[in-house]
Amino acid sequence: MIIVFIFSTLHLVLTTLNEDVTLNALFFSNLSNIENSLLNSSQLFLFSIKKFYRLSIEHTPSKNFESHTKYMILSSIIQALLCNHDVPYRLIDSNDPQSLTQTYASVSFLKDSSGIVMAIYDNANQLDLLTLKGLIGRTELRFMSIKELENIRQSIGHKNTAGKNIALFEIQDKNGIQLIIDEPMSNKDNIMLVTDNPSERIQIDIWDMQIMIENALIGGIFSHPNQRTPLANDMNSNLLEQLKGIEQLPVMPTIASDLLQLQSNPDATVDDMVRIISNDPALTVQTLRYANSALFGFSGQINNLHDAIFRVLGYETVLYMSFGAALGRAFKLPQSGRLSMNTFWKEATYRAALCQQLALRMPPHFRPPTSMVYITGLLHNIGLVIMGNLFKTEFDWLNKMLSSRPEQSLIITEQNLFGCTHCTIGQHLMQHWNMPEEITLVVAKHHTSQYSGNQATYVWLAQLAGSALLQHGLSDSDDDMNVEELQHQLELTENDVEEALAAVMGENSALDAMADSLCA
Repeated sequence: MIIVFIFSTLHLVLTTLNEDVTLNALFFSNLSNIENSLLNSSQLFLFSIKKFYRLSIEHTPSKNFESHTKYMILSSIIQALLCNHDVPYRLIDSNDPQSLTQTYASVSFLKDSSGIVMAIYDNANQLDLLTLKGLIGRTELRFMSIKELENIRQSIGHKNTAGKNIALFEIQDKNGIQLIIDEPMSNKDNIMLVTDNPSERIQIDIWDMQIMIENALIGGIFSHPNQRTPLANDMNSNLLEQLKGIEQLPVMPTIASDLLQLQSNPDATVDDMVRIISNDPALTVQTLRYANSALFGFSGQINNLHDAIFRVLGYETVLYMSFGAALGRAFKLPQSGRLSMNTFWKEATYRAALCQQLALRMPPHFRPPTSMVYITGLLHNIGLVIMGNLFKTEFDWLNKMLSSRPEQSLIITEQNLFGCTHCTIGQHLMQHWNMPEEITLVVAKHHTSQYSGNQATYVWLAQLAGSALLQHGLSDSDDDMNVEELQHQLELTENDVEEALAAVMGENSALDAMADSLCA
């Protein structure tokens, strides 16, 4: 059962023990349109007494909001809505033992031309946005941007003489705010709302939220447990369709384009590459740091690009490394959260280095060019960068959801929210830019278990590196990757993987510094 509420301005205020219980019972008898929730008169009497008792022992909502809100965006807005409708709630410390026995619920705010939707669903589940759109017949529904939510939060301080938030009443009167509760949540009593404030939870009684009922839509579920489904090659995706409809996709950055032309020029020299890279200080620093790391066993000190290329790294390695960095640095991601710019470059830098170290330990007859291995590892998640720049609102919500639930699978969350993943989006742009097949397929398939198609060696290396880096929190790899099978396919032993990982982690200072320079 899905319960859809329209927030009204009707307030229930119980102030004395002499409150007319019959009047309260008449009000709550309007709940009869909710399936399996018909109450007899004695139940209504007990419910009304219970409500009075709870209101009398808790802080009044307005004082509770005034004194406890930490001005987190979602937390502030939710508390203001509850206060405006005199709905009692408690702020519970997230480490409080009593919270462990409660049902946790996630809250998402969405919007279209008809108004705002506030969706509540089990925190252990994933919101299925496509299903939600179909259930309520609002196909243009989208996640509200952080800026839109911030504008509402900043308006919360403006109150009328009754102590109510004027801005929220204006929003409700103009467009309406629909509160949508997923079926499994409607059968609960107390629930804990998980918001963007990690230190506390908002405890509410589902019955108290019936105060806000004006009408109800019954039937349907818009969230489901986190179950991995196979990645389809051709997904029915709103984001992917939007991407295909964009007339002018991002243009490849100038330095990346120049390096790509260099790669296709058989007469190009080291001096030509030095001339291009030296125009970018960050690329220069990155190249020198990598050349001076112990990963390549060079005992001397490298102080210039020419020596880094000619004596240590090699022409193709520097070309692809600089190309990948120039490509990624043309786009920006949030400064914080699980999908931050720093996280992106740190994971990319470590995976690229480990891919290369794994390749060096493969038998010579089977070993792919380590320069291409490096760039496929560096760019494996380029789809996240594209998503974060072309679909900023959706990406901000994805970042918020993953940051509040670190254990959540990135790929499952994307599929449930958007119907596609960063792999699909990244593949589309790689094809648009006519990138080498090795790069395009690693971008597209690095989350596809048991892959056996073209350029499988590069895909397997990226997957094995990702699985190995999981223990260090440096990967979004999936738990269902068969590590033993990947090792067998690449003709590597468990000891080979351990040695390669140790070599990379031993250079963590240099790799961290490289990632930081790419974030600048």
